[in-house]
Amino acid sequence: MVKNVTRRHFLKTIGIGGSLVVGAAVLAACGGGGGGAAPASGAPGAPTTLDIGSKGESLEYDKTALSAPASAKITLNLKNNSAAASNLLHNWVLLKAGASPDDVANDGIIAGEAKGYIKPGDDRILAHTNLVKGGETGSVTFDAPAAGAYDYLCTFPGHHVLMKGKLTIG
Repeated sequence: MVKNVTRRHFLKTIGIGGSLVVGAAVLAACGGGGGGAAPASGAPGAPTTLDIGSKGESLEYDKTALSAPASAKITLNLKNNSAAASNLLHNWVLLKAGASPDDVANDGIIAGEAKGYIKPGDDRILAHTNLVKGGETGSVTFDAPAAGAYDYLCTFPGHHVLMKGKLTIG
């Protein structure tokens, strides 16, 4: 038996059905109001991984801007993309807001390679990797500082002039 359906009835039925589909999709996207799922990556308090590398033999990072959410546990991976034979060493050093990159780098030079070009106990430094050889990767895990923008740089002698950027926490 075929039922004769008017255009108005058809559109009304589709409208109700469409609203139910959209409502279900919104509820699913919001987690359904259920319980206690871990925050998604990038959410405040979530573990966050940041990857950065050097640009081959150039004294540059491949990213001059990074970002992470407030209250995150951040793991930063630094890949030294120079050839092992080049003997180029790099690190990644995150500074407190207002710290002078030039002063931190100069104090690192005085500390020397044995200390990773990091002045021991330098309270201007929030986090840093060790020196990383060409073709290798180094990592550091730290708690995100307060919301704001923070300088990062390589403290190997002479590198900080070009190897620098900003980490924005927000």
